[in-house]
Amino acid sequence: MELNISHPRLCRDCFEVFTHDSRCRNCNSPRIVSHANLLTLEIAHIDCDAFYASIEKRENPDIRNLPVIVGGQNRGVVTTCCYIARINGVRSAMPIFQAKKLCPNAVIIAPRMDYYRKTSNLMKKMLRSLTPAIEFVSIDEAYINLKGTSRLHGEPPAVQLAKLSKEIETELGITISIGLSHNKFLSKLGSELEKPRGFSIIGHADTKEILKNKSISKILGVGKKAKLTLEANGINLISDILPYDKSHLKALLGSFGETLWLLARGIDNRRISPNKPAKSISCEQTLQNSEINFHILKTFLWDLVEKISSRLKNSLLVAKKLSLKLKSTDFMLIVRSTNLEFASNSPEILFQAGQSLLQKNIKKGPFRLIGITLSNISKAESDGWNKNFFEEPTRQILAAEEAIDDIRSKFGDGSIIKGRSLKNLK
Repeated sequence: MELNISHPRLCRDCFEVFTHDSRCRNCNSPRIVSHANLLTLEIAHIDCDAFYASIEKRENPDIRNLPVIVGGQNRGVVTTCCYIARINGVRSAMPIFQAKKLCPNAVIIAPRMDYYRKTSNLMKKMLRSLTPAIEFVSIDEAYINLKGTSRLHGEPPAVQLAKLSKEIETELGITISIGLSHNKFLSKLGSELEKPRGFSIIGHADTKEILKNKSISKILGVGKKAKLTLEANGINLISDILPYDKSHLKALLGSFGETLWLLARGIDNRRISPNKPAKSISCEQTLQNSEINFHILKTFLWDLVEKISSRLKNSLLVAKKLSLKLKSTDFMLIVRSTNLEFASNSPEILFQAGQSLLQKNIKKGPFRLIGITLSNISKAESDGWNKNFFEEPTRQILAAEEAIDDIRSKFGDGSIIKGRSLKNLK
């Protein structure tokens, strides 16, 4: 969209605000963002650029200019990839064997989720320096409500975001893309427009123009089934939705039809919900070789349980329901669930529940993937775990885990492990 030369402009390098010039009049940088509503819009979405791959490149300068894929080594799928790999056609969720064909010189790295979360936590702390009104929707993206922060920080939200972007890049060695608009839907769409290192603004006046040629898949909630239904009715682009009234869309897609009618017009009344509790958390492992040995599978289960337990403890959360996910060699997906006797974040208690489900389904193997999901999540009691509340065996388990946690906090995660972590256990 052609911008008026009199629109306010912001230099993303020195943060000067000016008009008319195509380069920054202060530092001569060409990295300029300009819009009529530059200094008034207050709803933002930030999204890290190829987050996992960027962290791996930061840690190893030798691969900085190489295509990097984070995912399974020989089997499994691409978790994420850098932009060099994307140029070669590699995409998230693509099978690794296919990615290797498209990009044979790619460096493939197994995910290190705990390490990525450390960078994510540092970034979150930096975001919270702007405002507590932040809704984190994943490890590497968030919505930010910057209403009222101009008075607090003495500068418009756009300037705050530009400074934040440079600070994250300088201190954490990763880059982010920013969308700034008047609601959540449009701010997220904006953050996708100019990746990587993008800064896109969508105001009220240009909403219709920006939306009209976008695919309906850009609307959150339009999955495969909804997309097929819409395409069967000649709706391929967001602008194709506009001639339909709400009743017709509701007949096609139920209550989501009304949401679709609103979003196609750039209307999104959802609020940014700070500290929104997670409904569930999960982790999984694609195995290098298909496995049916119960004892070997237990070691992988224990690894997953320790990781997910650590996430619960760090967030002071407990879970009441555990689901075990298994994928057989013929890609049959098995999901089995159980409710715990009491909500917990104890790795031993979670492991015993998962082990029981694994034992009941072991004959359906061999398996190429194992995963767990915890749900019915709530805040842990503020007084910590009162061990006197439990029976003696459970009190002993929790006391032992408390001692293990203390040792790891002082000497590192690898300072003490249980024997069941050893993969050669028979």
